[in-house]
Amino acid sequence: MALALADTDQDVLLKAYKLGTQDAVTWSEATPAAGDADLTAGAGNSANTDTFSGTGAGSTAASNLTSLAEQTDPLGLRPHLGHVRDLDIALRSSILLSSKQFDSKLFLSSVHPDATFADLSRGVRFLRQSVEQRSEALKVLVEQNFDRFVAVKATTDGVYREMKESDDGPLRDDSDYGAKELKELLAAASAKADQVFTPLLENSLKALKLRSTLGVFERSKFFFNLPGTLSENIEAGRYDVALRDYKKGKFFLESKPGQLFAFNVPAAQSGDPTARGTIRQQEQQQRIFAKVWDAVEGTMQQMQARLFAMIQEPRRSVEDQEKTIELLLELNPKDDPLAVFLESQRNHMRSLMKKVYDSATKRMQAYAIQEMMPLDEKDKARNLQACIRILQTHNKNFDKLHGWEHWKAIRDMVRSLSEVICQLMPSFWRIAKDHASGRLERGQHPTNGGISSSNKLSPAAQNAFAERLNAQSRAWAMEALDSFVSILSQFFSLTDVAILGRQPLSALPGWVPKDSCSVSAAHWMRGILLELDEAVKEICALNVGGGSANASLKNLLANARFNMTEVLCNLWESDAAIFHMLEDWSLDTDAPSTTLFLRDLALFWKNNSREAYLIAGGKVDDGKQRELSIAPEFTGRIKASFLNGLYTFLDGLVQLAFSEYDPLDPTTSTSEKVFADTKVSIDVRELDARILLGVTNIDHLRRTVLPALFQQLTDSLHVKMNDDLKTVEEVAQQLDGILFDDYVNRKSGIISDILKEGILRSGVNWSTIPKPSEVHPFIYNALLAMVQVHAQVRAVAKPLVNRTITALLEQLAEVTYECFMEVPRFGMGGMLQATLEIEFVHQTLAQYVSKEAEQRLNKVYAMLSSKFQRSNSSRGGNAAEEAELIRVELEAVKKTLSASRRMTALEYLCFRPTKSSRTAKKPPA
Repeated sequence: MALALADTDQDVLLKAYKLGTQDAVTWSEATPAAGDADLTAGAGNSANTDTFSGTGAGSTAASNLTSLAEQTDPLGLRPHLGHVRDLDIALRSSILLSSKQFDSKLFLSSVHPDATFADLSRGVRFLRQSVEQRSEALKVLVEQNFDRFVAVKATTDGVYREMKESDDGPLRDDSDYGAKELKELLAAASAKADQVFTPLLENSLKALKLRSTLGVFERSKFFFNLPGTLSENIEAGRYDVALRDYKKGKFFLESKPGQLFAFNVPAAQSGDPTARGTIRQQEQQQRIFAKVWDAVEGTMQQMQARLFAMIQEPRRSVEDQEKTIELLLELNPKDDPLAVFLESQRNHMRSLMKKVYDSATKRMQAYAIQEMMPLDEKDKARNLQACIRILQTHNKNFDKLHGWEHWKAIRDMVRSLSEVICQLMPSFWRIAKDHASGRLERGQHPTNGGISSSNKLSPAAQNAFAERLNAQSRAWAMEALDSFVSILSQFFSLTDVAILGRQPLSALPGWVPKDSCSVSAAHWMRGILLELDEAVKEICALNVGGGSANASLKNLLANARFNMTEVLCNLWESDAAIFHMLEDWSLDTDAPSTTLFLRDLALFWKNNSREAYLIAGGKVDDGKQRELSIAPEFTGRIKASFLNGLYTFLDGLVQLAFSEYDPLDPTTSTSEKVFADTKVSIDVRELDARILLGVTNIDHLRRTVLPALFQQLTDSLHVKMNDDLKTVEEVAQQLDGILFDDYVNRKSGIISDILKEGILRSGVNWSTIPKPSEVHPFIYNALLAMVQVHAQVRAVAKPLVNRTITALLEQLAEVTYECFMEVPRFGMGGMLQATLEIEFVHQTLAQYVSKEAEQRLNKVYAMLSSKFQRSNSSRGGNAAEEAELIRVELEAVKKTLSASRRMTALEYLCFRPTKSSRTAKKPPA
C-alpha cells in the first residue's frame, strides 16, 4: 500500500481533492461539477425559507432534491426559474439561492435582465412580505414547540454525562476518546497486510529485473523475429523487403554477433558489443543462432522456389520479370534464373503456337464440312447482293453472311498467333539483351550474401556460361520466329512473290471458305493482314538477332499480301460473272432511263479496287489514299482482274437483256416498274423493255461510270489505263450495237413486211395506175408502226428516240428501194404515186433524216426517175412535152401531199420537231 501511494504524484492527489496544501485547516468552496448540476440546482420554497430565516444549511441539502424547474422566483416576477438551466454551470452556481456564492447583482442581470423599475419595486415588496411571513411563521413555530426544545436540551446533556463518566464510556480518559480499540484493530490489519502484500512486492521486484533483462534482449528482437517477418513479407509479395531483411540479418550474424545477443556479464549488460561470455554461454549462443538461422534459410528457400515459379509465368510483364530475376540473382541460386526464364519462355511460345494452330485447324475443318454443299448461282448472287447492301450502310458488319464463321476463325487464328509472339517475344528478347549487355548476369552482386556461396563461379566459367547462354537465346528467338512464319506459310500455302509474279493468276487456294463473296472476303482478309502487319512491325522493332529475323517477317507479310491479292482477284472475277443477276430493273430517278443496278456496279467495283489497293499494302490517311508505290506484281494482278471482270460483266449485260425476267427475290420484286413522278409503268418481262434499258445502261456505263472507275484505279495504283479504257469502251459500244440492232431489226422487220405487202403483193400495177389522189394505206400503216415504236421507246428509254427512229427510217428507205427495184417499170401515174409516198415519209420524218437516210431516199428518187425515163423513151414521146407534163403533174402531187399531211397531222404528231430540236438543227448564221 505504501509503495502504491509513494508512486502516486502528490500534486495529482491535491488536484483531485481540489486542495492547495496537505495542511489545510478550512474547507475551500469549489465550483460544482457538471454532474452535480441536479444536486446544486435551486431548491424549493423550504430552501428559500431556510436561507432567509438564517437557519443552517442542513435542511438546504435535503431540499436540493427538488428540480430546478420547480424553484420559484423570490421576487414573484416569474412562476419558476426553469430557464436558468440553459445557463453556464459556473454562472448557475452564482444565481442559485442555495449556493454560498450567490450574487444578487448577477441574479438580477441573468434572471430578470428586462425587468423595469416598477417590476423591481414590486418584487422588493413581495420579497419583504415573504420574509416577514416566514419570520412570523418561525416565531409561531418556536412558541408552539418550546417545551420540546427544552426536552431535547436536557436529553443531550444527560447523554454527554453518561459518555464521560461511565466506565465503558467512549469519552473517559483511559479510552483515548474511544479510539484505542480502533487503533488495536488497525495494527492487526497492518500486520495482516504485511503478511499478504510482502510476496507481491517481492514479485514486483522480480518483474523489474525481468524487464531489465528483456531490455537487454530487445536489441536481438530483429534477429529472433526474422523467420516470421520473412514469411509475412513473402506471403504479402514484398520479396524485396524480405531480401533486404535477410541480408541485414546475415550481415549482423557474420560480422556483429555481439550486438544481437548480449552475454550476462557487466560489460555486455552495459552495451559493449565486444564483451564475451563464458565458453558455455558462447556455445549456447551458437546453438540459438543456428536454430534461428536454419528457419531463416528454409524460408528463403521457399521464397526462391516461388520466384522461380514466377519467372516461368508467361503473362507477366517484362518489368516484373526483370525485378524477379534480379532478386534471384541476389540470392545466388544453384540454377541460373536467366536460363530458366529463357527456356521456359521458348517452350511456352512453341507449345502455345502449336495449341492455337491445332485448335483453329479443327474449327476450320468443321466449317469446311458444313460448306461441302455448294451454292447455286442464285444463292451466290443473293449473297453478293447482301454484301452490296452492307456496303451501302455506315456500319459495315459482314457477320452472319455466308462463310463468316470460317473467315472469323482464320482471323482469330492469326490474331492469337500474333498475340502469342507479341506478348512473349518482347520480354524474352529484352531479358536476353540485358544479359548480353551484362546488366543481368551472375556474379554482378559481390555483396549479395546469397544463400549458398558454393554456387559462385569463377570469372572464366561465368564468361563461358554467359556466351553459351547468349548464343542459345538468339537461337531460341530465331526458332520461335521461324515457327511463327512456318505455321502461317503452311496454312496460307504461301509462295515467294518473285516466283508467283511471273506466272498466271493462281487458282483459289484451299484455305479460302467455299463460295465466298469478294466483298466479304476482302473485308476479312484486310482484317487478317492488319493483325499480321501490326505483329510484324512490333517484332521487327525488337531487332531480334541483330535484324536477321526482320527479312523473314517482312517476306512473310509480302507473300501473304500477294496471296490474298490473288484470292481477291479470283473472287472478283467470279462475282463479275454473276453480277448481272443482281439486276431487278428498278429505275434510277437521278439518271433517267437507267436502273439502280449501275449504282451497285460502281459501288462494287470501287470497293474491290480500294480493298485490293489496301491488301496490296496501300495506306489510308484521313480518308484519303496516301501516295504509296505498289509493287508491279500486285498492280499487274489487280489491273488484269479489274479489266477481266469488266469484260465478263459486259457479256452478262447482253445475256441479261435476252434472258427471261427472273428476280433473285420474287416475293419483293415486281415486273411492273413505274417512272418517278409519273403514272407511266413498263413491264420488264417484255424483251423490248429489257433491251432498251440495257442499251441505255451500257451508254451511261460507257459515258459516266467507266471513266470514274478507271480514274480511281489510276490514282491508287499509279498506272496508265487510257488505252484500256478505250478498249473497254469499244467493247461496250459493240455490245450496245448488238442490243440496239436486235431491237431495230425486229421493229424494222414489221415495217418491211408492211412495205413489201403494199408495194409488191397488194396488186398495184405501177405501170398503169392513174395519177395519185392520195397516199396508199400501207404507207400510213408503216408510219403508224413507227409511231408505236416511238411511243414504246419514249416510255422506256427517251434518249434513244432519235436514234431508234433514225435507224428505222434508214431501214425503211432501204426496204423501199429494194421493193421498187423489183417493179419492172413505172408509168406516169406509178412514178408520181411512188414519189408522193416517198416524199410523204420524207417530210413526216424530216427531223429524223440522217445523212445515211438522205442518201438512201435520194437513191430511191433516182431509181424511180431512171425507171420512168426508160419506159418513157421506149414509147418514143416528145421529151420537152413530157418534161412540161411532169412539172405540171408534180405540182398536183405537191397539193395532194400537202392535203395528206394535213389530214394525218394528228396521227403523226409525235414526229413533228419540237422547239428544242428545231433550235438544235438551226444552221449557224
